Amino acid sequence: MSLDIDKFRHTVDELSTALRPVPQELTAINLAADKWSLREILGHLVDSAANNHQRFVRLQDAARLQFPGYQAERWIEIQNTNQVPWPTLVSLWRSYNALLLHLAAGARPECLGNVWETPEGPRTLEWLITDYYRHLAEHAAAFRQRLAELAASRPRASGG
Repeated sequence: MSLDIDKFRHTVDELSTALRPVPQELTAINLAADKWSLREILGHLVDSAANNHQRFVRLQDAARLQFPGYQAERWIEIQNTNQVPWPTLVSLWRSYNALLLHLAAGARPECLGNVWETPEGPRTLEWLITDYYRHLAEHAAAFRQRLAELAASRPRASGG
């Protein structure tokens, strides 16, 4: 496995483009108790960036590390993500991902085999970076799906 920075950049650019036309009034709507709003999806991706920032840097400074877990639902609840202004979330996500692309592109080859000890087993820095962008692509698809669901549930203005 090797790092595909162009693919990672494409993943970030695709979601960044999808965020531009989103009407702010749709971003805090929860269609059901078990469905995140657009703000909650993007907030989760900011959390993911924040957690992985630490991992990307620290695993270039130590051969083996453990990190605390991440409870997505609890973080969204504690942060009250639906109350964070949409432009703030978008700006933060874009900036964080610019930094993470920089870190991924500059990851020292001799560190890519450094290991994060997880409850599921050891994961290398190379695996972690690649998995971050796989996770991002998965949630970008969920974001687009949720946006389509919201658009379909919106009352249409009557013509005439």
